[in-house]
Order: sequence, then C-alpha cells, then structure tokens
Amino acid sequence: MTRVRAAVVPLYLLACILAGGSAQGVWGNLGLELAGIALLAWAALTREPQTSGSSALDWLVIAAGAWVILQLVPLPPTLWTGLPGRSGVQKAFHLLNERLPWLAVSLAPVNTVLTFYATIPALALYAGVRNLKTSPRLLAAAVAAGTLINIALGAIQVSSGGRSWAYFYHFTNTGAVGTFANANHMGTLLLVCMPFFLGLLLSWRTKQRQRRQAKTVVALCALALLGVGIFLNGSKAVLALAAPVALASAALIPRLARWRRAVLSAAALLFCAATIAVATVPLSGAETLGANTSISSRLVIWSNTVAAIQSNFPEGSGLGTFEQVYREHEDPGAVNNDYVNHAHNDYLELALELGAVGIVLICLFLLWWAARTFTIWRSPVPSTFQRAATIASAAILAHSAVDFPARTAAISSILGVSLAWMRRDSDVRAASRAATRPKHVTL
Repeated sequence: MTRVRAAVVPLYLLACILAGGSAQGVWGNLGLELAGIALLAWAALTREPQTSGSSALDWLVIAAGAWVILQLVPLPPTLWTGLPGRSGVQKAFHLLNERLPWLAVSLAPVNTVLTFYATIPALALYAGVRNLKTSPRLLAAAVAAGTLINIALGAIQVSSGGRSWAYFYHFTNTGAVGTFANANHMGTLLLVCMPFFLGLLLSWRTKQRQRRQAKTVVALCALALLGVGIFLNGSKAVLALAAPVALASAALIPRLARWRRAVLSAAALLFCAATIAVATVPLSGAETLGANTSISSRLVIWSNTVAAIQSNFPEGSGLGTFEQVYREHEDPGAVNNDYVNHAHNDYLELALELGAVGIVLICLFLLWWAARTFTIWRSPVPSTFQRAATIASAAILAHSAVDFPARTAAISSILGVSLAWMRRDSDVRAASRAATRPKHVTL
C-alpha cells in the first residue's frame, strides 16, 4: 500500500505530460481535472508532519483563486457600468432595448470558469507534493519518462511526414511536437528535463567502478537524446534557451562547486539575452503572411495587449477573456483569416485578465521565487532536486515571457511540482542544521 501511495503523484504527473499537451484535448484534460480534484481532496485530508505550516506562496495561490472567484460575482448595473471597458456592453443592451442585467467583472464568465478549471492539475500536484510523502526521484523519473516518450513520438512524426497518424490534434505544428500541438511547448518539456535528469543521475550514488562507468554512459546517451530531440523540434525559442538551461544545470554537478557562482551568473545573463532575442523573432509562419498581418510579430501583439490593459484597468477583463478583448484593439485593416488567441507573453495576458490585483500578485510571486532560489542555492548542504526545480521553473518562467507554455496542463503540472519542491523549507533548514551541527568525537 505504501508503494502504491508513493507512486500516485508521479503517475499523475506522467499522465499530465502525456495527455495535457493542448487545450484541444477536451476529454484528456477533463480526465486530468477530475483526477486532480480527487488528488486535491486526498492531499487536503492527508498531511505529513514535515509539511505543516504555510508559506507565502500558499497565500499567493489562495489570493489569486479568491480574486478569480470575485470576478464571477454578479454586480448591479449601477456598479458594472462604471467599470472601464464596459461601455460597449452597455451600448449593446441599449441597442436591443433591453434592461441592463446584473453582470460580473469578467466579460466572459464561462471562459473564466473553464480557465480556472484548467489550473486544477497544477494545483493538485502542488498540493500532492506539499502534503503527501512523494519521492523527488520518482517525480523526476516521471518527467524523464514523459520526455523520452515525446522524443520517440516526435521522431515518428518527422519520419512519417505532415499527415502522420502520430499527430494527436487537428490543429498542430508539423514536425517533432510529440503529444503537444505546439512545437514551442514540446520544446519547453525538453528544457525542463535537463536539470531533472541530471538530478536523477547525481542521486544515483555508487562506489563500484563498473556502475560509475554505466552512470557515465547513461548520462552521455541521455544528453545525446535530448540534443536530438531539440534538433528535431526546431523551435527557435527552445534553441535560444537551451544554452542557459544547460549551463545552469551544469551548476548542479558537485565538482563544479567552486565555479558555481560564475556559472549561474552567466546562465542568468544568457536567459535575459535569449528572451530578448526570441521576442524580436517573427512568430512561426509570420514570414509568409505578409507585412500587413496583425500577427506578424510578438511586439505588435504586445502593443495591442497593452492598449487592452489600459482600457480595462484596474479591474481586468476576467480570467480567460484575452481572445475576446484583444479583437477590440486590433487594426481592422490588418486583420485576415489568422487570429490571436494568446498574447505570447503570459505576464501581459494575466495583467489584462486580472488587472491591478494580477499585476501585484505576479510581482509578489516573482519576488518570492527569486528569494527562494537565492536561499536554496546558498544552502550549505546541497538539495539537488530543489536546485533542479529552480532551473526548471526558471526555464518555464522565461519562456512564458515570449509564449504561453504554462497554459497547457503538461507544462503547468511540472511548474506546480517545481514550486512545491522550492517551498519545502524543511529540506533547506534540515540541511543547514546538519551542516552547522557541532561534531563530537569520543575517544
């Protein structure tokens, strides 16, 4: 029974990676959400002694959920008509000669509810890692297994052509996308696998020479396989972010401890440079759409999104309403059959949807993440999987500045696991106490 219990969270994480690659997978995502609700209930009823107490991240999650719920509360006409961005809705009712009804802050409450439900897998894994006794090695192994399956499937897709049976979704990029619909999101999985797989190898300790040699061979084969996966995937964003992720992952190796500060500093600079470089690259397929298209670059989308933020500030338009609101701020003369469904910058998209409260929560979260990362890497006794979690979450957060990988259950679930590892104060504090505990010798 203990083994079954220990395997539940890793198996759910693997299911999220394989079945949560796109919002198009309605039934797969529904199954993950229902299973996530059960896992949330189990985690709420079962708390390990070392997980008692709460952290600032717990309160940020609660605050974000509370604000989304408040956006769904119906308001009387005297209140919602005074909110910015609601004049069009008011005029529509007047043209129909209808009385103004009670409406919520969210301009599309159904979309808000559906988007809120989509966060269940990440929340379930966050709670599962937080409250249940889950092995970091099993969770890292789940990420590695999911990545290997996606690489194998991507190789089949490339070799079989654009009409291969191996594509899971009707609307999808061609090439090595694995169980995803977007090549960039498959690439994000390849990035986060680097630190987790290296953490697995470092946790495999042996004094036998033959096993050490086997460990080296496995490491080299895994690196080669990841390189092949990145090459087949071909995502420009992933190619740009691969170098800083690989460099930061190298800082996990104990033999490089004396150069760790320099390695991490260089990786941070490369993260910033790669993000800026990707921001200026045309979106996939934009080269063939013509100069007048409204989606020719991320910078055009961001400019329109900023205008939408200003029109709906400070209350926001409601979680999951980006697509509807964005259309009001596009240049009508530049609109064609292609449309924008995300801002390709999750921070701007959340600022539009959640307003001033969302901006404050994002800033507080990033401050928490930076502080925890600093604490974890400054710990006198290394916690390999916690350090790997900081690198994996950094890759997702950096990629979210130019895309929307965390909008998929596959990537958001890995982010949830990473943040749950990072918040575990007990690991860092126990390591610190062990390092500073006085040593006594009995003669």
